[in-house]
Amino acid sequence: MENRFRKAVLAAAIFLPALSGAAAQEQRGQEQRGIEGNWDVRITIVQCDTSQPILTGRAILMFGEGGSLTGITDNFLHSAQLGTWRHVRGQNYTLVGRFFVFNADGSFAGTQETTAAIELSTNANEYTDTATFELFNASDQVISSGCAIATATRFE
Repeated sequence: MENRFRKAVLAAAIFLPALSGAAAQEQRGQEQRGIEGNWDVRITIVQCDTSQPILTGRAILMFGEGGSLTGITDNFLHSAQLGTWRHVRGQNYTLVGRFFVFNADGSFAGTQETTAAIELSTNANEYTDTATFELFNASDQVISSGCAIATATRFE
């Protein structure tokens, strides 16, 4: 009986630190995960000077390894978005994305470029951002600009 007890204690001494080490490694992996992955984004276009909401929308963004960005929105007058992101420091990131904009008849209207500052939550499963955007006509002249805020949840 004493021999079984010693074996159980020895097994616990060997396996428990390994298990807790694995849990700690998994937690570090979550923290190191950063913004890479897929995100369900809820966007609110706001009045730049007052932050009053103007309209809302949805997007799915994919932050790829190495800084690539791909996105789609719920607006059929936009193409898919392509862009880049980078880590600033800590839980802070930036992105720049661009997509084509179309008129209601399907003709090309121009492009939109969005720049956002992102703050990732401590658990790396949510983020908030503040963004500015410029709308360019088909001749690449700025015809309007605006502001937006967004919240996002990671999905896999």
